[in-house]
Amino acid sequence: MNFAQIKSFHLVATLGTFAQAAARLNTTQPAVSARIAALERSLGVTLFDRSGHKVALTHEGRSFLQTAERLLLIEAQYLASTRSGKLAGTLKLGVADTVANSWFPDFLVELRTMSPNVVVELRVGSSYRLREELITRQIDIAILVGPIANPEVQNFLLCDCPMVFVAAPALELHNRHLSLSDLEPYDIYTFERLTRPFQNLASQVAATGTTLRLSPIGSLYTNVLLVRKGLGVGAVPKCVIEEDLATGRLKLLDVDFSIDLIRFVAAYLRGPDSIIAEVVARSAGAFLRRYAATDSIKVLYEEPKI
Repeated sequence: MNFAQIKSFHLVATLGTFAQAAARLNTTQPAVSARIAALERSLGVTLFDRSGHKVALTHEGRSFLQTAERLLLIEAQYLASTRSGKLAGTLKLGVADTVANSWFPDFLVELRTMSPNVVVELRVGSSYRLREELITRQIDIAILVGPIANPEVQNFLLCDCPMVFVAAPALELHNRHLSLSDLEPYDIYTFERLTRPFQNLASQVAATGTTLRLSPIGSLYTNVLLVRKGLGVGAVPKCVIEEDLATGRLKLLDVDFSIDLIRFVAAYLRGPDSIIAEVVARSAGAFLRRYAATDSIKVLYEEPKI
């Protein structure tokens, strides 16, 4: 029995298939099957019922799962302590579009300096997609809109980001007070339809009885590009357009309407292999507390009390 076998067993048990465990381990399904078979021979028991579409734990398998989690936790804690705080390994990290286009690049520089032996596999996308990838263990940690209401997920509050209306100077909508109805002639570029910010904005607008042409876009970067071109008004997080506002490429609009804040968390699944994820989550929060917070980012993370 070795830790490679135990790790393979734990992933098959939690993911439900040998194929998903193999993908998570960056190996082949036959290799995972061989490890499980060797583990079963070593223990003298059958750990999985393989008769169905998805494998299921046997009674002996459910019993050994608790032992496996304890062993993997001990291994992770020991490796972390012997590296004097220098973590190592591969981290599959998901980041929401807003975060990727604001403070995350600076944090990644700090993370690489702090833990040069950690290889980061980065995925950028919408929070609802990242949430699904986290729950299915395709990624180790996600910085996304949250918190996630799931008992298996650990959430660390990071920050709130206010949403604002902006437009190119050519539209001449700035330097005057606007009602929501003043924006009706324009396309309102914002987050894609299935995201929480879009749904919140659509609900808020509907409650006013005003008809706005909300135009959902799957890329926040593309959203900003279109607004710069004067093709419409942007309803975007202020933190992603600070440079545009400073240079005058975009103008902040004074609209008699307040859009809900977007709350971001660092989230990961609790488990014996979550030590790197926890360190990264806390490091992100600590970074934000040192980050030059403005009215574009309200930091929520609190350092743990010693």
